[in-house]
Amino acid sequence: MILPKFADLGLSKDMVFRLNEKGFEEPTPIQQKAIPFILHDDRDLIAKAQTGTGKTGAFGISIIEKTIPNAKYIQSIILTPTRELAIQVTEELNSFASKQKIKILSVYGGQPIERQIARINRGVDIIVGTPGRILDHLERKTLDISQVKYAILDEADEMLNMGFVEDIENILSNAPSNRRTILFSATMPNRVEKLAKNYMKQYEVISVITEGKKNNNIEQIYFEVAQSDKFEALFRIIDVEESFYGMIFCRTKIDADEISNKLFNRSCRSEAIHGDLSQGQREKVLQKFRSKKINILVATDVAARGIDIDDLTHVINYSLPQDPESYVHRIGRTGRAGKNGTAITLITPSEYRKLISIQKVANAKITKQQVPNPSEVVSCKKQRIRSAITDIIQQDCLSELKDLVQEILKENKDPSNIIAALIKMSFNDELDQDSYSKIDDISAYKKNKDYYYDDRGMSGYHPIGNSGKRGYIDRKGTARLFIAKGKNDIKGPRELVDFIHKETNLSKKNIDDIKMFDSFSFFVVPFSDAHKVLKCFHKKNSGAKSIVSMAKKRR
Repeated sequence: MILPKFADLGLSKDMVFRLNEKGFEEPTPIQQKAIPFILHDDRDLIAKAQTGTGKTGAFGISIIEKTIPNAKYIQSIILTPTRELAIQVTEELNSFASKQKIKILSVYGGQPIERQIARINRGVDIIVGTPGRILDHLERKTLDISQVKYAILDEADEMLNMGFVEDIENILSNAPSNRRTILFSATMPNRVEKLAKNYMKQYEVISVITEGKKNNNIEQIYFEVAQSDKFEALFRIIDVEESFYGMIFCRTKIDADEISNKLFNRSCRSEAIHGDLSQGQREKVLQKFRSKKINILVATDVAARGIDIDDLTHVINYSLPQDPESYVHRIGRTGRAGKNGTAITLITPSEYRKLISIQKVANAKITKQQVPNPSEVVSCKKQRIRSAITDIIQQDCLSELKDLVQEILKENKDPSNIIAALIKMSFNDELDQDSYSKIDDISAYKKNKDYYYDDRGMSGYHPIGNSGKRGYIDRKGTARLFIAKGKNDIKGPRELVDFIHKETNLSKKNIDDIKMFDSFSFFVVPFSDAHKVLKCFHKKNSGAKSIVSMAKKRR
């Protein structure tokens, strides 16, 4: 079968030339269907397409072709759910219009509105923005969309999930009735269909999602663990991988921060992204992730919209998504461009039925696996160390160190002891199986008829006796400790962990949940280690008041 070229879609020679300059050789399936329709049909359009399928090009190329430079009025308005996506869409449209004098402006919250007003007053052909900020301009009467020819809703499903339905309706009511409305959505929930019926005229629906063919190169697996074991399972999954570059999805902003901080405390290069970040903070985090200065991005679904990053090796669902289509949308961020990817989902037993529902609706095969045990994780690390040492030796770049080696050999005759000491010095307690917390065997618990899970995924037993009351068992008691050192004394959480480890020789992996303030901090350790920590600091203070004390025991 001969695949169509951009020149076959009815585009101008100038546009085809610009696309060739950008390295676009063949249109994606959504572009093959949407571009000719937008160019040559008068009807409205609903396009169902996932992120990463070229949907921005599908409407962006067409809109640029339809735009008259310097027409003295706004010809198209494009709504996006997030600031990040608004910026990305604007940049992409500018690249398509690089040889033309088409003025494109993005407007969003977190940017001075006065600056946006000044740009609008100088003339804009296409405006891209978030619903909230667009509505702000309309209410101030600093934006006139009464002559727009095209109203485009990008990521319509997510805008509705974020509660923008009334804003969108208000915006569309300010646009002329003879406009064309084009709606792009990864999923097609009832709310999107209702919006289409109320605000779109006769419309065509196109889709490029074909059941049974999507995500074929993504290995989909799940791990069933207790809620209290989820983070430990997550850490082992990351730790066992030789090269992890991925996103972790969770339900709330608090979860995103907590998971990212815990991973950071365990020496993982991670950061969180969510709606509480300013635009500057968001862009800084994304740039670090794109440049691989960090290799783990912990995100909420809303914050992740508009993030399009190639070469992700993993997507991890720390929390189950709200619906099966969101699951498909999440995992589709890995395994792109013909590369293989891995999608991992962590569930509690109470979430098993929901996972089965997702599997059926998404037409996905999700295989159950066991969380790697400490022996398996350490074995993988040792293999990586062996490979790294072999690679360094093969590079033949050690000549300047051989004099030092000979000196060490004179003092220590056994080379195996020297190598072991160097590995110990380099990797400290990373190869210690005892540094990993225990994860309970769910299958063993299920066999106990008194064992139960509630809707929150919490585990427990009926207590012995006849009271009939349920109680939660604390299988991993922890202690929250206070330390009289804070940001004024120690640079950050990682340095505080190093300090505590140095003073107590406690495994860094057992020092968790760091909360730092100016002159003091809190940290969490296994309850069984709390006495050891307190004793070490008390001894080092020689009878004076210890800088570490018990805050409170947590359950």
